[in-house]
Amino acid sequence: MTDPVISIEPLSDELMDAYLASGMERGKSGRFAVEWTFETNPAPFAVARFDSQIVGISGYIQSRMQFGSETGVAFQAVDSFVSESMRGKGIFTQLARAYDAHTTSSGGDLVWGFPNDNAAPAWFGKLDWHSHGQVPFLIKPLRAGFFSRKFRLPFDFPLTRARDQKLPPVTEVGEWGDALWDSVAPAIGVGTVRDRAFLNHRLFNGPQAGHYRVVASSDQAAPAIVATREAEKHGGRIAYVMEALGGASLEPLVMSELGHLASRGVELALAWSFPWSPNYRTLRKAGFMPLPERLRPIHIWFGSRPKSGLAAPADHQGQWYLSYLDSDTV
Repeated sequence: MTDPVISIEPLSDELMDAYLASGMERGKSGRFAVEWTFETNPAPFAVARFDSQIVGISGYIQSRMQFGSETGVAFQAVDSFVSESMRGKGIFTQLARAYDAHTTSSGGDLVWGFPNDNAAPAWFGKLDWHSHGQVPFLIKPLRAGFFSRKFRLPFDFPLTRARDQKLPPVTEVGEWGDALWDSVAPAIGVGTVRDRAFLNHRLFNGPQAGHYRVVASSDQAAPAIVATREAEKHGGRIAYVMEALGGASLEPLVMSELGHLASRGVELALAWSFPWSPNYRTLRKAGFMPLPERLRPIHIWFGSRPKSGLAAPADHQGQWYLSYLDSDTV
């Protein structure tokens, strides 16, 4: 058997049709979801063809990444597909290596992502990614029902003293979004730039926009933002804290939203935050706790591969800022 032909390509009608037929979750979400996800990357796909047919695809989101006081270009690996007839032939690794080389030749600084248990051995073994372990899960119980059901007990009551302050949601991020990023960026070594443009794109312009609730303090002197998403998952009603950033005004926003979620019957709130992150102390004060790895329903690994000297800190502990906004699946 001859080797498949690997190429780096922009989104095309042929690739879109292959995406929609692949069975990948993003393809199931439709054309807009695919277009929106990759619109910032002029060549987001490594593509494998055999006998002129697409037999493999890997997709990468391009974003602006902060490295200390500088800004660079990062590529987040998010989707991979290999046709059933071609599995076990190393095509996944060939696709990843091809895009890794493209990252270097196009002046990119970093490749990174969140491989699952199936992909992790390839990324961390064959592809030389640095493993940061699992993502930094935090959990905050909001109602007793999630736990009482485990013991078949018929009761439910709030587990938080937080009270809903009836804050109105915002529908866009204004100039205060840039002021917010400028205020928190000095405390972040490595992380996706969360300025006004990014927040609007991620929270209000995408296919999941209708599922997010966003509240904010838009005071230019002390801006803050909290974004959440509710879902029926893991055997209960949960909420993802998509983002929680800000200074002194962040804590009352977090507490109000926890009260709001509990009043709506949400039983658990989940967040991602490292102990060195600027929002970690606020989340812990609000009652969030690290979730032990043995209790996690799924394993989400976190890895990086710097492609330039600028991105070298990405492999160091204590540098990264993550939140659920970095997840491409929530």
